[in-house]
Formats: sequence, structure tokens, C-alpha cells
Amino acid sequence: MALYHKHKCIMPTDQSVGFMSRRKEVPPLIEPRPEILSLPPYHPGRPTGVTPAINLAANENAWGPSPRVATAWQSLMSSEAVARYPDMEGLVLKETLGRVWGVPAETLLLGTGSGHLIKCLTETYLRPGDGVVTVFPTFSLYRQNAEMMGGRLSWLPGDGHHVDFSKLPAVVEKAKPRMVFLCSPNNPTGDLAPPRVIEEILSVLGTDGLLVVDEAYADFATTRPELMGTIAEKRSLAVLRTLSKAYGLAGLRVGALVADPAVIEAVSRVREPFPVSAPALAMGAAAISDEEYRSEVVARVVQGRQRLERELSERGWNVNRGEANFVWTAPGSAGAAGRLKAELAARGILVRHGESFGAPDHLRVTVGTATEIDTFLSVLDSILREWGEQRE
Repeated sequence: MALYHKHKCIMPTDQSVGFMSRRKEVPPLIEPRPEILSLPPYHPGRPTGVTPAINLAANENAWGPSPRVATAWQSLMSSEAVARYPDMEGLVLKETLGRVWGVPAETLLLGTGSGHLIKCLTETYLRPGDGVVTVFPTFSLYRQNAEMMGGRLSWLPGDGHHVDFSKLPAVVEKAKPRMVFLCSPNNPTGDLAPPRVIEEILSVLGTDGLLVVDEAYADFATTRPELMGTIAEKRSLAVLRTLSKAYGLAGLRVGALVADPAVIEAVSRVREPFPVSAPALAMGAAAISDEEYRSEVVARVVQGRQRLERELSERGWNVNRGEANFVWTAPGSAGAAGRLKAELAARGILVRHGESFGAPDHLRVTVGTATEIDTFLSVLDSILREWGEQRE
């Protein structure tokens, strides 16, 4: 091995080689908490470095946000607002949300997406050993944040295809948890929790626990309980919403917690300063004020969802008819889901493999535009023909 110094090549002596070959023992670094080491990492729907032709893996809004969002961005960039800290409470956005959702501003807390608010809730209320109940399969951040705080998790068992919410109150009564996380419509199955189940859970919890209903996909449900307006009477209820889905602002990360003012005040103590950026506040207010655009997007999603459900069922797949902006389905043959996910990705189409939810025989397919659905089905049929699983 030669060492180069300016323009000279200096050959090492035996002594210097010996010195270089003797490595110092590296001392161990500070150890993370055991709870952290046991946490599974979160894997997004779009793998790093992949630029697909069509991404049907991340439940994003294929139509993008309202045109009002671009106007709000242009107005913001022409001012000095981006050189100043944003309004920490996001009063303009909160007032807009309050008008649209019909809730008082003091029951609202903004965060960097609903995932951030899930973390804040567990940091506020969970102590080591406290019970937490959720369903299977569901959004992984409930487990991740509960276990990070030392929570003891209980699951409503299921087959991975459908969630039978009617059995959840009994699980809650047995576990006596401090928190319950319920995604409705549920990610990834699309199942909607009936109002009766929510009432029963609240009755079991009393004032000793908190039921957190994550309504990230509620805009796409054809029928659903209007929970936010009942917060005043149901003080043990908290509702999470996001502007990432129906409003098309996934890249801006804006979420909202709707809860009793006492819960809002407590959670705000652990929320970091200025969690929502000035652009996100301005464009969020613009997006949510355009109800006509949101309704148009929702109508297209419902139409596309029904088409995907019908088309996949006709191909012999087991489809769970849900209420979100995706379809949860099991391909016709055993072990096909993982192979199909890889084949589709190789041809530029991303779908979500159910393995990350503990259901490896399933795929979650986001509802895209009519053209994207056409392409997905065409490529899928080509793969199935190559496998000999579909006639010409």
C-alpha cells in the first residue's frame, strides 16, 4: 500500500504497516432504550429511490389539491412570511377547519400530519405498563408509539381480511386499557366501525381511558358516524383527521386532533414549537375551503373503488369491500401477493404488499385515476396470462 504525499509516492515501512494494521478498539455507544430496539421501522408505500410510472401503494390523492392551493402558495411567496416563524397555533387554519367541520377552535390542535399527533397522544397519556388496544391488521404507528412509551398492547384478533368491530368492546373490557386506537375506515382493510361499537367502547372506558378514532379516510366513506360534533358530550373521545388524503396535501404534512379542551391543552404541552410550517398553514386553509373540489375528488375515488372491487372480484380475487381510497384484496392463488407486487413493480406499478401489516397473502391497491386503473388492470392481466392463471 503506497501513501501519497504531494507528488511523491512513499512506500510504507514494515513498522508503519504494523502501526496501521493495529486498530483501536472502538468503545460502545450509548444504548437506546430497549423499547426502541424492539420497534419495527416504518416503511412507506414508495420505496426510496424508486420512481414508478404509477404509484398505487401510498394512498395518495391522484388528482392533487384544489387550484386554490397554488394561489395561496404564490401569495405566500410574494410576502416575507416564509422568513418568519409560522403562527404556532395556526389560528386561520383552525378557524377554517372549525367552520367546515362544525367544531369550536378550542377543540382543535394541529400537527405535522396525524402520525405526529398519534405520537404526541401516547407521550401525553401512556405510562410504562399501561394497556393499549387496537385491531388487526391496522396502521403500524399505533403499535410503534404505544410500545415506544412502554405500553402493553392487546389486539382484536382477526383473519387479516376483515375486521369484525363488533367484538372490540369485549376486548377493551377485558384489557382495561388506558388508550384505544381505532382506525375508521381501517387501514388497510377499509372496514368502517359502526356507531354502536364506538358507544360501547366509550361506555366501557368511562373517564379512565381515551378512545382515539383515526378518521384519515373518513371523507371517502359513503356513510359514517359524525363523531367530531359529539366531543362535548363524549369527553373520552378524540378524533384524528388529515389533509393528506381527500385534500391532496400529503407533501405538506398537516393533521388535526379534535378533542375535549382539557385533552388539547395537555397534548399541546408535548407538541414541539411551530409544528406546522407557514406554507402548510396557508395552503391547508385554501384546500379545506374548496368543498366543491373535495366533493368531486371523493366522487371519483368512490367510482374508481367500486370499479376496482368489481374487476378484481371478476378475476377470482377475494375483495374486502371497504370505505376508503384503496382496495384490500387477496389474489386467487396462495403465495401470489408477494410475487405480484414484485412483478408489478418491475413494470413500473407500485402496490402495497400486505406483509407489512402481517397479512402477506394480501395487496392494498390505491384508487388512482381511470387511466391509472386501466393501466394497472392491463399489466395485471398480462402477468396473470404469463403465469397461466387467466385465459386469453
